[in-house]
Amino acid sequence: MGARDQLQQVRRLVPASRLPGMVADKVDKLWADPAYRELNEAPMRFLLARTDRAGEVPELARKYAEHAMMRRWMRWKPHLITRQEIRGTEHIDRSRPVILNFMHHHQFDGLFGSLKRVGVECHVLVLDAAMQPDAPIDIRQHVNVVRRGGPLVSTAGGSQAVIDAMAPGVVMAMASDVPGQTEVEFLGQRVRGSFGAARIAALTDSQVVVATAERGGDAPYVQLHAPLEPGDFADPKDLLDAMLRLHEPAILAWPEALEDPGSRFGKLDEVV
Repeated sequence: MGARDQLQQVRRLVPASRLPGMVADKVDKLWADPAYRELNEAPMRFLLARTDRAGEVPELARKYAEHAMMRRWMRWKPHLITRQEIRGTEHIDRSRPVILNFMHHHQFDGLFGSLKRVGVECHVLVLDAAMQPDAPIDIRQHVNVVRRGGPLVSTAGGSQAVIDAMAPGVVMAMASDVPGQTEVEFLGQRVRGSFGAARIAALTDSQVVVATAERGGDAPYVQLHAPLEPGDFADPKDLLDAMLRLHEPAILAWPEALEDPGSRFGKLDEVV
């Protein structure tokens, strides 16, 4: 095991109560480096440039750095991040196939184990490269956490593998903030997103239930929204737009908790 792998494994041993202070101290030291600050300001600038929170980018960038570091540590505490509060489970219709649409927001890898704890097992679409034995250890741990929520479906099988799995009672978890070729508008700018979840929902007549991470009052929680019916939309693109409109308020309210937005969406508009 290399030094990097050993460092990752040490994260299992640090008590969760110590993590906020450790992370804050680490970011304090790194923040003196202009290159590090820009590394964290760029994603927030990309995400918020055309919103009324654009002026908060420097402050949010610091929070973004802390949240990203905390997420990497908490990945090694799956017993904690798979106990998220879930609201809205009544929106899952077990007589139908369901697309659970999420974004890589807050402790998203613990979402699926949390859902399983309340009786909603998911099939989770996962990038094939992340499932390979030679993936970085942090990614392998991420996959181990995701696996607690139900069967994994590799992207290597393409859309047809997902379509074939969409039987009544199956809940297929698919993200929309992944690189794609579909032009969409998100938080006031044109970006490229993924068409997959909306297209498969239309092809299989599957309800779409959007899951958002909400900051909450005392503690964060996951909100499952009322289902979207593909037949209520002119085409899958309109369905995708409706899905993104449900995600926007949660992301705008808690932008620093979105993982690497600059690589999640392809850039179309020039952000200055």
